[in-house]
Amino acid sequence: MNTLASVLVDKFSRSADAVSMHYEERGADGAAVWKSQTWREAEARVASTAAALWGLGIRRGDRVAILGGTHPRWLEADFATLCVGGVTVGIYPTLRPEAVHYQLVHSGAKVLLVESQADIDRLADVLKDLPELAVRLWELPAQPVDLEVFRARARDVRPEEPCAIFYTSGTTGEPKGAVITHRAMVSVCRASLVPMPMLPGESSIVFLPLAHSLQRMAAYRSLLEEISAYFCPSIERITEVLPLARPAVIATVPRMLEKIKARIEARVAKSSPVRQRIFAAAIAVGLERSLALEEQRPVPRLTAWKWALADRIVFTKVRANLGGNLRLFAVGGARLDPSVGRFFHAMGIGVFEAWGLSETCAPATLNCPKDFRFGTVGKPLAGVELKLEPDGEVLVRGPGLFSGYWNDPVATANAFTEDGYFRTGDIGELVDGYLKIIDRKKELLVTSGGKNIPPVNIEKRLEGGIVGQAVVIGSERPYLVALFAPDPDHAEGLDRAALQAAGEARVKEANASLAPFEQIKRFAWLPAPLSVDNGMLTPTMKLKRRIINEAYRDVIDGLYR
Repeated sequence: MNTLASVLVDKFSRSADAVSMHYEERGADGAAVWKSQTWREAEARVASTAAALWGLGIRRGDRVAILGGTHPRWLEADFATLCVGGVTVGIYPTLRPEAVHYQLVHSGAKVLLVESQADIDRLADVLKDLPELAVRLWELPAQPVDLEVFRARARDVRPEEPCAIFYTSGTTGEPKGAVITHRAMVSVCRASLVPMPMLPGESSIVFLPLAHSLQRMAAYRSLLEEISAYFCPSIERITEVLPLARPAVIATVPRMLEKIKARIEARVAKSSPVRQRIFAAAIAVGLERSLALEEQRPVPRLTAWKWALADRIVFTKVRANLGGNLRLFAVGGARLDPSVGRFFHAMGIGVFEAWGLSETCAPATLNCPKDFRFGTVGKPLAGVELKLEPDGEVLVRGPGLFSGYWNDPVATANAFTEDGYFRTGDIGELVDGYLKIIDRKKELLVTSGGKNIPPVNIEKRLEGGIVGQAVVIGSERPYLVALFAPDPDHAEGLDRAALQAAGEARVKEANASLAPFEQIKRFAWLPAPLSVDNGMLTPTMKLKRRIINEAYRDVIDGLYR
């Protein structure tokens, strides 16, 4: 079973009566109702969609683009594509029409499946240029199905054939399409099972975009386990879904953890002085226990006793607000501030950071419950080899690597060394076998004085409290400046003078631990948070630095006058 298609067909047979997923649907009256679906029911839907795609002319190697929100129908369309030997091109629903057009043309997609008529209407102008593209709602009309034919086609797919094209986020230029084979994706899914298993009967929440490699890999991995998934309609509604899903594990991005931490701290700040002191004391004990576990040494008896008391008085209540069963967050997509990870770990929730790219099928390294170190992205998965270039660039080789960039032989050739290592573009260092990511090679700021400065390190120091987001600027400039977006939970009711004073305090605190050339000299407050909707963030909450620099060029220039 070295293809996703064969793994899927086996899952349909092995777990036919088990619940596969839970999702929200709205009735004719607009009321939301949660429904469950078994794997047997999922197979019927997938087989019907596969028959429809076959009728639209999709054959081995043909590309099927899918655009829509996080919903089981997205995944079923993907499964159907895989089972006829097609290649899924996941498109973020938040992309602007011209970006969608680029990916459709570049990938040569023959079919575009969308969530709603509203998506078709929004893309109407760019779809006019693609008369041969078959555009359909992903809720395709039911087709007569011969399950034996469906299963035979799925089993006929070969491991070396492509299963997906993941387009890079395009934070610094045009996105490239990383081609992933069935063998590569299955190998990564299997390699992640041993260090970070889920237990039979546990549940998870799916809320990241399914066009993203981390969420897709997590979804594919679930085919190898006996778990169920709750599909959260959006990241904004995850607090509503948590009590219902009661997840044990959540695959997420750092921004979500930062927001949850900020909300917990904001609630504590509004409580009585006594409660604030109790919470601070509990966290202090939790951090002592966390450090012992991180260093793989026995937790001192007194610390263990104090933590059990803190857990009963404080932490169980916090975890109850997160569903009550949550035992770990698997974090990827961007760098995690170690203090955020330790905050949750102090309360008994593991936060295990992983690292990878679309080109590595998501994780290439990871921390795990029995072997982790905060501030790093863990150790390589089984079969993965790492080494560093003299400039610190991380090179990776292993069974989960992509086969190349779609229709871009030059970029593909430039991406690999002569001995088959992939040039990741990340700058890192190895510390006792753990990989630490410092920054993206292309995002390093080079000042007019010739200093190479990783901005993420400084941004993480600046963020917190009133500073919801920080963007450090300084390439080809004499010194560094910053743009701040306020955190709504902390900035409510503050006037301009108070906002400025709070910003100055954050800068002073951050500068105290920075070298002179890394220090922020001036800053400006932005009128609104940076978001996916306003085009300043990627769907996985990474800064689109080029777009931000262009949008706020006048503000930035003003900071240097």
